[in-house]
Amino acid sequence: MAERKEVIVGRFGFGRIPRRAAVLCGAVSGMVALVCIGYLRCCPGDYIEPATMWKLTASAILYAAALSAALLLKRRWARLVYFAFPAVLAWEEALNFAPVDRYYAAYQLAFAMLAVAWCWCADAVAGELIAKRCRWLAGLPTLLLGGTLFLLPVTILAHRLTSGRKFTYDSIQAVYQTEPAEAFYYCFTHFIGIFLLLLGAVVCCGVFWLNRLGKKEPAPRGVLIATAAVTLALSPWILQEFTGREALNRTKVLFTDSLGYFDVIESYAAGDAARLAEVEKSVEKSGDDGIYVLIIGESHSRRHSSAYGYETDTTPFLRRVAAAPDCVLMKEVYSCHVQTMQVLTMLLTARNQYEKRGEGMYPSIFDVANYCSYETVFLSNQYPHGRFDSPVAALASGAQQGIWLNTMEDFILWRARPDGALLERLPELLQGKRKLVVVHLMGSHGPYFRRYPEKFRPELEWYPYDKSILYTDTLLEKMIGMFRENPRVKAAVYVSDHSEVPGVGHAADLFEPEMTEIPMFLYLSETLRKQRSALERTLRKNAGRVFTNDLVFELMLDLMGIRHRFCTPALRIASPEYALKPEEARTLWGALPLERAGAE
Repeated sequence: MAERKEVIVGRFGFGRIPRRAAVLCGAVSGMVALVCIGYLRCCPGDYIEPATMWKLTASAILYAAALSAALLLKRRWARLVYFAFPAVLAWEEALNFAPVDRYYAAYQLAFAMLAVAWCWCADAVAGELIAKRCRWLAGLPTLLLGGTLFLLPVTILAHRLTSGRKFTYDSIQAVYQTEPAEAFYYCFTHFIGIFLLLLGAVVCCGVFWLNRLGKKEPAPRGVLIATAAVTLALSPWILQEFTGREALNRTKVLFTDSLGYFDVIESYAAGDAARLAEVEKSVEKSGDDGIYVLIIGESHSRRHSSAYGYETDTTPFLRRVAAAPDCVLMKEVYSCHVQTMQVLTMLLTARNQYEKRGEGMYPSIFDVANYCSYETVFLSNQYPHGRFDSPVAALASGAQQGIWLNTMEDFILWRARPDGALLERLPELLQGKRKLVVVHLMGSHGPYFRRYPEKFRPELEWYPYDKSILYTDTLLEKMIGMFRENPRVKAAVYVSDHSEVPGVGHAADLFEPEMTEIPMFLYLSETLRKQRSALERTLRKNAGRVFTNDLVFELMLDLMGIRHRFCTPALRIASPEYALKPEEARTLWGALPLERAGAE
């Protein structure tokens, strides 16, 4: 029995752990723990997501175990390059996304150390199997895995250090739009290109040379089995980390969201011909001169608006709107969904919950306005890139001029400006003879206290959500003031995309009726009211009727005087034949009747 045990130990490489090895493992583990703690303590902020803590702990243990194994095996020294990845990633993010606070730094470390542990284990298995056939090719997995791992942070670092500029969505767009011939020319004529080529050549030579150092005998079978098992066990986790789009790892999100954005834009552009054909079939080249404005709010709840009976006076301007001769306050408006992307893909297009068309046959309001010779502008205080934002950006790409005041990076780093920044750009856009301007607010999207300036009404000790609504109300008052002073502006519509349950949010899987209850009002200039008095009478008559915001598309066209056949008169609130009944109104893209949604 003893002889058999010795044979098994010798065959698989397991034996008693020498004291030196135990000391080494302990020292490595202690060093990793101290570096992690020291790095996090140096980062500003005092909050770490609880779910990130177990990831950080598990990743640190895996990282320390992999590093200890690498040092104990004394072979294939090039693989030690993996263990520099956390430092390189931290350096890159500190330069490109500063400041990196503790909230993001904890996830950054967890992600980096997990990636290192998986890559080293996968390399150890693949490299040793290759070495049995061709020893000098044992460094190939290191080149492939290491190159993939370091490509993004090293590229961003090289760009930052050589140009002095941050690597942003615009940088990625420039790279994405570069032709292969241009890239080849750039690599051999610019310092950064030549530097990266030389660095790549040096790294390749170094990897192959370092992999020839150290022990030459085959690795123990037990080591291979253990590393293979760890590789397989970690694969689902590492796959989730690399393919997920959470905003905690900004380097990865910068690329994944950008590539997703380009895919969505290209897919939308591919349908241009089909949408134009639908416009030509459904629209007469018509429309009245003037400037027409659509203002889209964000997460604005009717239940938290004093114009609709809320006890706190959050919307003093909207209260006055109800009695203003040039405004119409709509009383029973609901959102067609409770998430921005789903709402705007109906609100800004001919798609609605009540009529079906062929797939891809939903022209946007910009498609129609462009066809009718209007200048079109999309002005947004949100951002174009992201899993939930790129489809909206695709719709906005139909405008002749698209202006985005923020990027996702601005929101991640808490440097996005409140919606007041829109007022700086709006006056210049309210010029021209024939124009459509769509303005997209950040409104009351969480976190609420970030949606208004720090010094806004400091005497009011209100819940931040209510204060954000008051701030939006003040901006709407200033916008309507601009419109009243500008005779070119014929009409404007304000409507929120959806509502919000403060502290809960507006997710479809947490649906509550309050999430659909939104405010809406119309501004009708004196000129328009004189020229189209019947339209004003119809809108005032229908102001108290149930309306869903997927029908705003038709409302805007009717205000602009564009003759179209997109919707039956029974679904056009500007028509005397409007007849949407409460029991017929729906939400969640038609999946849920509003009558049932509101039932207690």
